[in-house]
Amino acid sequence: TDPSAALALIQTVDISCYQNYTRLAYMYWYQQPPRHGLKLVASIVTWMKNSYEEGYSELTIQHFVTVTTNNLIFGDGTKLTVIGTDDKIIPPSVAIFSPSKQEIQQKNKATLVCLASGFYPDHLNLFWKVNGAKRTEGVGTDEFSTQNGNEKTFSLTSRLRISAQEWFNPFNRFECVAKFFKNGTLDSTHKLIYGDAESHAFGSSSSVSLS
Repeated sequence: TDPSAALALIQTVDISCYQNYTRLAYMYWYQQPPRHGLKLVASIVTWMKNSYEEGYSELTIQHFVTVTTNNLIFGDGTKLTVIGTDDKIIPPSVAIFSPSKQEIQQKNKATLVCLASGFYPDHLNLFWKVNGAKRTEGVGTDEFSTQNGNEKTFSLTSRLRISAQEWFNPFNRFECVAKFFKNGTLDSTHKLIYGDAESHAFGSSSSVSLS
């Protein structure tokens, strides 16, 4: 399946699913509204007529030949966002906040926080890069965006936890990338900071007075 798509009310979108494991006899389509559980949309069985839930009436299958099995495999899914015809897409502002001194001193860890704010619609992905390579270890991203008060825009936060040693390397480059749909295409914006060279600022010191 496609990872995500955004469209206006008057537009349509095709979402495809393909599997090449020919022992699977069943295929199900589910919809998951924000903050809700899975909702069955359609059921496809090789030897039966396709079944659609209320409100759904069309499904195209080009080729589907399988035999019975009890396995159940879920794909990654497609996030679909529908916006009003007069709504304007607003790209996010991205900021990175440096780790706290207390965390470094007490836990020898450093957590960088990325905040993407002021975007619309609620259709945005955040990920981290370290020295140009995508980083997934130590990353935690909020499951849902937060609406900004009475405004129509949203905010989303992601955190990257690294060792203090990795943070105290001024040659390390930490980048937060926000991907979003704009005018039917995938666009991105990013923010980056470098590691802190002043490692001694968080260390301890002592002095000896000789007489």
